[in-house]
Amino acid sequence: MKCRRMIISAYGCEPGKGSEQGVGWNWVLQLSKVAELVVVTRANNRLAIEAELPINLKKRIRFVYYDLPDILKRLKRRGRGLYPYYLLWQWGAYRLMRREIAQSPVDYAMHLTFGSIWMPTFLHRLPVPFIWGPVGGGEAVYWPLIKSLPPKGRFIQYFRYVLIATFPVNPFYMIVARKARLIIARTEDTKKIFRKRDHNKIKVVLETAAVSNWFERNQKAQTLRSNAVLRVIYTGRLVPLKNLHMAIKSVAAARRRGADIRFKIVGCGPLQSALEKSADYNGISDIVTFTGQCNHDEVLNHLAESDLYLFPSLKEAGVWSLMEAMALSLPSVCVNTSGMAVIVNTSCARLIKLNSMENMVSEFADALCDFEANPEMRCKMGVNARRRLEQEFRWEQKGEIMKLLFEELELGQL
Repeated sequence: MKCRRMIISAYGCEPGKGSEQGVGWNWVLQLSKVAELVVVTRANNRLAIEAELPINLKKRIRFVYYDLPDILKRLKRRGRGLYPYYLLWQWGAYRLMRREIAQSPVDYAMHLTFGSIWMPTFLHRLPVPFIWGPVGGGEAVYWPLIKSLPPKGRFIQYFRYVLIATFPVNPFYMIVARKARLIIARTEDTKKIFRKRDHNKIKVVLETAAVSNWFERNQKAQTLRSNAVLRVIYTGRLVPLKNLHMAIKSVAAARRRGADIRFKIVGCGPLQSALEKSADYNGISDIVTFTGQCNHDEVLNHLAESDLYLFPSLKEAGVWSLMEAMALSLPSVCVNTSGMAVIVNTSCARLIKLNSMENMVSEFADALCDFEANPEMRCKMGVNARRRLEQEFRWEQKGEIMKLLFEELELGQL
């Protein structure tokens, strides 16, 4: 293997975490298999990284910890202060990387996290081939369903459509895309918003993958699933984009058709009170349970005690919660869009077509009734879900994918 050297910007990079922190940490571990790394990340990640970095990788990965002065850290804690803080951090990290490269040359620079096309990066200015991604941001709520969101959510989604429409001619993003040797897009939705002339250097690779210890609870989950009642579960934040009002209406419709069903909502968020009222209004408050905030072990325990994962979210990239359910052999019902359309297929999930609210509620209810009436089907699809996750979405596969992409880069095929 060629001795490659890379410098990486990973604002979010912390072991044992989900979201951007987990993405950053796991991608760094996998990239270390194909290159020696210098990783610039936030100083507050240091203790966790040094405690968890495998000994055999300490010669392959050197972390450089960087943060802005304390007076600017206070800016980040104020409301929307994260965005200006992140912009300033990226500029400072770029200047630091420029000094690092002057002292010790590298073959590639990579912007890893945050993985959004709408968040700034300056690494394309470095005098080395630039890799951008994995990035998302091209995912948007299906236009006719935007009206189901609260006013603030509607404004954000309409504005997102404006950003997407103008992305190919926006000079801030055009320059980054033009200078990138390789762009890794999280979903096809994100790939599509780039100019067609850039598509030959864009590869679609989901940013998330399954954590090995998720699979350890599978035997317990299989043993418990002999209950005649269909135990349906959702895990995640209770926010408008998760579309839980539709889930509650769908469960109510399935119950009216005679399905013996229970629905557990695991998580917390600003919509909890409204969702509790919705369950009461739809006459299913007796079969809907709200657990409130749970730690990760508690979430996995709730999943292990369930039969079906209901995930009506309108827009996602990589979905950790869906993958957790698959690892525990749960089939799922979700919307056929963005990250969900990448992670599952018809062998392990019922995918609901984007349509009007009324039609989607009806299709969700159809799926719930089918799963309730057919335990053998949900068992088979649950097994398929776990198998698909093991075969297609392990972290080790990210390293294998990057090895192939580097070979293509070095052969001039990208």
